[in-house]
Amino acid sequence: MSKLLKHSALKFFSFSFLFLFTISLESKDTIVLQKYLSNIEIAKNYQDRKKGLMFRESLADDSGMVFIWDRKKIQCMWMKNTLIPLSVAYLDDTGEIINIYDMVPLSKTSVCSKEPALYALEVNQGWFDKNDINVGDLVDIKNY
Repeated sequence: MSKLLKHSALKFFSFSFLFLFTISLESKDTIVLQKYLSNIEIAKNYQDRKKGLMFRESLADDSGMVFIWDRKKIQCMWMKNTLIPLSVAYLDDTGEIINIYDMVPLSKTSVCSKEPALYALEVNQGWFDKNDINVGDLVDIKNY
């Protein structure tokens, strides 16, 4: 077999392997929040973000709050005056989940994103686990 033929065959098999490997990778679908939450409140100004879900005695299973900040940076939240156990996910500007934390009712301890975030999603504690939504998942957040 000539060198040129061997080289061409090697390139073909390398390309074929790479192509098959690439198509076999699991591609994640973007999570559309409306499929999970029928009531999504938006906190996009300072006053709404400051109040968040404070003073409420309950939150329906199909409800949550999306926080939108003016710029991407390390964001922090606390549970001052928040009576119900919540989970919060911090998301970057593409909608990728950076962190998910379970929050402690009435705690004044700040819980911060590990990386710069532009969004946060607060829901009932355990909601992310129940819906198999994890760090690294992509949420369609641009519609808010």
